[in-house]
Amino acid sequence: MDNKKIYISISHLMFNVIKNNKLKYYLRKDEAFRKEVIKLIDLLLLLESDKFKCRYNRKKIAAEFAKAYVKITKVSNRFEAPEDEMNSEEIYAEYSRVVGFISENYKTTRKTLTNEEELFTIEDIELNGKLSADFVKKMDEKLADEAKEKAEKEAKEKAEKEKTNPEDKKTTAGAENFNQQNFNQQQNFFGGNMGGNMPQNIFMNPKFYPFKTKPKYMPILKKCFTLLMLITIVFYVTLVIYVGTVRVDLSYKDQNSLIQVLFKDFNDWNSTFEYWYVVEGKATQNIGKISTNLDIFAKSTTNVGSIIFAIFYILWFGYIGYTFWKKQEASRLKYRVSGFTLLIVAVFVSFLLFETATSISNDLIMKKWESYQYLQIKVGNVYIKNNFSDFTSKLSSQYSSELSIITSLSICALVSAILTLMGALMLVIVNPKKDVQKIMKARTEQANATMAAMQGKHYEIDPSLFDEDEQNNN
Repeated sequence: MDNKKIYISISHLMFNVIKNNKLKYYLRKDEAFRKEVIKLIDLLLLLESDKFKCRYNRKKIAAEFAKAYVKITKVSNRFEAPEDEMNSEEIYAEYSRVVGFISENYKTTRKTLTNEEELFTIEDIELNGKLSADFVKKMDEKLADEAKEKAEKEAKEKAEKEKTNPEDKKTTAGAENFNQQNFNQQQNFFGGNMGGNMPQNIFMNPKFYPFKTKPKYMPILKKCFTLLMLITIVFYVTLVIYVGTVRVDLSYKDQNSLIQVLFKDFNDWNSTFEYWYVVEGKATQNIGKISTNLDIFAKSTTNVGSIIFAIFYILWFGYIGYTFWKKQEASRLKYRVSGFTLLIVAVFVSFLLFETATSISNDLIMKKWESYQYLQIKVGNVYIKNNFSDFTSKLSSQYSSELSIITSLSICALVSAILTLMGALMLVIVNPKKDVQKIMKARTEQANATMAAMQGKHYEIDPSLFDEDEQNNN
């Protein structure tokens, strides 16, 4: 099942609901209907997430439908993507169930609800996302009149039947109770409890655990993994910030500048000269001027980009760590880790590992200055060679304490990054595998329960599908 096709189908279902005044009326009056629409909006948010990246005409529309919902119902709700992992089949099953719910309870054809011929825009959503007070008043009066007429008709039929056969009083009493139930159902349009017999989606039930094992040590592993992530990012951020503060002066106007060590054979700094790259005796590039204020990694930038990137790491890893550390009620969140989350962590940590591996020793840091060994000064037609070995020796001795701190931070960040990657691999290994047979059985039970509900029957879903620990906790 194509995720984008499901996203389009849910979007059109939502639009077909909000452009229908009758459905908007029931949406305001019926709490059960509101819950189903909230589920649809949450599914749209899930499909718009980074995992699925679905769009309608290249735009996100879940938030627009949420705004329309609030305007129509006059009720504020929290909308968020489901935390439980759902595949395309489960999402489509939930969509189909909601279509059946609306069609069955509000006498609207499935063809009307699932029509995808009419394209719409965000402006169309805003235009239809309201319900006039006049229409609400008319519907209230209409349904009240219908309920009253039905009650009077039933009372009249009852009276006539009692005249015809007064001995059937007991039978008519049962009919009266039945008629009273029908009347109450009509009144429920105003109370908001219509259509509440549709079964809940098994796959969205926190008690449903579709995996084979439940590693009891998984919560501890997740907390340890969180600590490793945070330690890694703290070392990396500290390294980035500190490197940016260690500046190297290459201004030839300063007699203590290291550029004069690099070109100690050149004394006429007041003359006109140019910097050139010379490789194997051939001039390859006229630089003109060089940056005179670099960090210890030979970068002329102030590391703002790296610092912003590091802050992003802190926020992202902090959020993941929070989800791992907080107490989870549902077993599927308590004993399992999202493979996608582990993949993202592994990619980011691998980048940190390669970044820090290039600065775990003085020699590796000096390699960052290798381009300067090809730097020469041109005066007229004469090229003056540099003394790169003296330059690196002076640089190492002058910044020995700073280099010691940098290498120590780099080694700590490297080791913690390796341990974090090992932790991610361990979580992948111990992560529970899906129970295919249980999932297939759940789909069958869901279909049976839905069909029974649409026929007005009750169907008891097999309780063995639900997690015993969750049942005890609840």
